[in-house]
Amino acid sequence: MRVRFPLALALALLAPLCVATVGVVWVATGERVGAMPFAGLVPRNSAEAAALGSAGDLLRFLRRGEDPHRVYEVRSEVISSAILRATTLEAAMWSRQLEMIQVLDREGAIATEPERGALACLAADLRIEDVVEYLAPEGVGDCDPGQAMERVTARTSAAGGGT
Repeated sequence: MRVRFPLALALALLAPLCVATVGVVWVATGERVGAMPFAGLVPRNSAEAAALGSAGDLLRFLRRGEDPHRVYEVRSEVISSAILRATTLEAAMWSRQLEMIQVLDREGAIATEPERGALACLAADLRIEDVVEYLAPEGVGDCDPGQAMERVTARTSAAGGGT
């Protein structure tokens, strides 16, 4: 006796396999040509790496010669649409990770006391207490509240970006 498989049942069983195969081929082809659909947000420079809290990428960019004091373009999804231009040191504040500041400090990026103070003021504006304490253990009495943040956001406004 021969058992016949109805065509509808065969299609119902094969369709998901075909769709899955096409999906895998699509992702593999995309990655082969450079599109990485599942890679997440990949930093394009040291400022983006610092803001994203990606110490490995940050060190890679610094070792390639990127200057942590230079102002870089930062995509709106990395920090915000109000901050589209920042130095690596400034962008690191948005990671909200003391470790990122410590990495930059160990790499010699925070070279002077005035620079340390300016970064402490930005950390105070962003209310990142552990970073404030690390950068200015004696306190940030010399800071005008909001001024450090305004300096960073002004770059985006001057460049014609932001809200």
